[in-house]
Amino acid sequence: MEKNPIYANDTRESSALQRIGATKIGVWVIKHLVSPLDRWMYQWTGGRRVSTGHPLGPLLLLTTTGRHSGMEHTTPVFYLRDGDRLVICNVNPGFEHPNPWTLNLRARPIARVQIGTVQELYRASEANEVEVEHYWPQLVKIWPAYKTHYQRSGQQTIFLLEPINP
Repeated sequence: MEKNPIYANDTRESSALQRIGATKIGVWVIKHLVSPLDRWMYQWTGGRRVSTGHPLGPLLLLTTTGRHSGMEHTTPVFYLRDGDRLVICNVNPGFEHPNPWTLNLRARPIARVQIGTVQELYRASEANEVEVEHYWPQLVKIWPAYKTHYQRSGQQTIFLLEPINP
């Protein structure tokens, strides 16, 4: 699905962004400014560019169907790949409402995923305790702010996405 992506997660700038992402103001900026801009830039460039230049880590666009509205909602999300399976995570920082994409996936577990220029359908399920223990360290390596938010709130949601073969 993807070819040797270039990530900016090993730079001094990305380290600063990850620390900012663990703060209340950082969460607001990411939610209201960075994510909408990244969504547009990702779609425009086929995932090659986002607001930070290259993505800070493996990034996909997740399109869920609103549980109340029935409308599509697309958001950029970091992910892990485990064979054909994709692993995505949301950690509530403790001062936010639950992220809508998590609620939407629980209500309607079919999602469209775009990685680079490729779009495919996936079926989501929440990770069990063993899977959480397996994937959590890898997710924190991608976005260290997950750990900070989890320590503050104790709330994490990890979804496993399995491809739906036509």
